[in-house]
Amino acid sequence: MPAGKTAAPLAAAERALGYKFRDRELLRRALTHSSASHTQNNEQLEFLGDSVIQLAVTAWLYEQGGDEGCMTGRRQKLVSHSPLKCASKALGLPQYIVKGVPDIGEKALSSVYEAVCGAIFCDGGYAAAEKFVHRTLLAAHISAPRNCKGELQEYVQGRGMPLPEYRTRRDGGTENRPEFTCSLLVCGKTFRGDGGSKAEAERNAAEAALLHLKN
Repeated sequence: MPAGKTAAPLAAAERALGYKFRDRELLRRALTHSSASHTQNNEQLEFLGDSVIQLAVTAWLYEQGGDEGCMTGRRQKLVSHSPLKCASKALGLPQYIVKGVPDIGEKALSSVYEAVCGAIFCDGGYAAAEKFVHRTLLAAHISAPRNCKGELQEYVQGRGMPLPEYRTRRDGGTENRPEFTCSLLVCGKTFRGDGGSKAEAERNAAEAALLHLKN
């Protein structure tokens, strides 16, 4: 296809990505599915991007701290097909994919995200790729409240321990501002959490348990 016909879609894709390529050929390849070209497609960039994403997510999890088993479980979830597909859709990448068949499958959506990360790495280095991953993949997890109950369950399951037992009751307060208390039994110890809702009390108890178990 003549360069003039591809320049506009690539420029639009750059705006969607929030990154301007010095070498747009990398972006073109990243957006080209194997059904459109057997030689100039995004498979190699996808392979590279997978490792770039793994490193960026691993470094971020390391900065958060925590148990190795828990960090490994969280990494597996963050770099799996579903979150990568969601990131791809949020960026609007499906409309820019060059394909040779009408249906390329859902897997192609996560693959194109990996390929774009690989292309940004080749074009601007690791710092640029890491910034892109933080902004487009990790931002939601950075701003989201910590899932202490989930972390605690992963922690004990990874060690073959019994699952946590939560006993939560209302403990005073008013009709509009109730107060709840949770008694959490895990690893032979009891931890307490208070909050304005059942969920908050249980989350605080789980956070107390995690702090004790990991330290």
